[in-house]
Amino acid sequence: MAGHRLSTSSTSAQAPVDAYLNELSHLLHGPRRRRTRILAELRDGLGQAIADHTTHGRAEGQAVESVIDQFGTPQAVADAFADELITASARRTIAWYIATGPLVGTWWLQLLQPHPWRAGVLGLLAAIPILPLIAVAIATAAGTFATTGRLIRWLPEASPDRAACAAIAIAALAVVGDLAVITLYLQSDASLRPLAIVAISCSAVRIGCSVVALLHATRMRRSSTL
Repeated sequence: MAGHRLSTSSTSAQAPVDAYLNELSHLLHGPRRRRTRILAELRDGLGQAIADHTTHGRAEGQAVESVIDQFGTPQAVADAFADELITASARRTIAWYIATGPLVGTWWLQLLQPHPWRAGVLGLLAAIPILPLIAVAIATAAGTFATTGRLIRWLPEASPDRAACAAIAIAALAVVGDLAVITLYLQSDASLRPLAIVAISCSAVRIGCSVVALLHATRMRRSSTL
């Protein structure tokens, strides 16, 4: 592999590559697994290019310098991967809500309206007035997840900015929704049952995570427009 060939180079030749990738690693923002993969691919690419140059008779030091110049500055390379990382980050955020939403939602449904099939639509809305917000969040999550993944072979692909906006919207709706159900329950005459403690605790944790996700998605979206 190219990375292996590079690792057998002299320390003086390896040091500039390590410094280049280290600087680049601090400029990449997004899921760790995706950043690790990008850096590994770049290391292999650098190694292959350096090997090609040295095979054609160039000194190793000159080959390293030339290849790094050809790859571009760390900032330029980071900018080239920004859209990919924004989309990956948005998908990770949305996937987290898809995973946690049904579980937390079921707990709150049991607390606020344990027999939804008897209450009917109006009764359900009266007990849980944030249901329309939940529907919007679900539709946004499903649509964005579908248009940023494998289904883009059949569906129009969502832009990174749109994916980031969707993540921001879902995180904001989650904060509003969790705060609303906690407030509804605490203002009711219901006793603080064990299930209520679990639901309130999980919603409180999700509020904190949602604030972090909201700030992260906003920062990534803002940096991509600079």
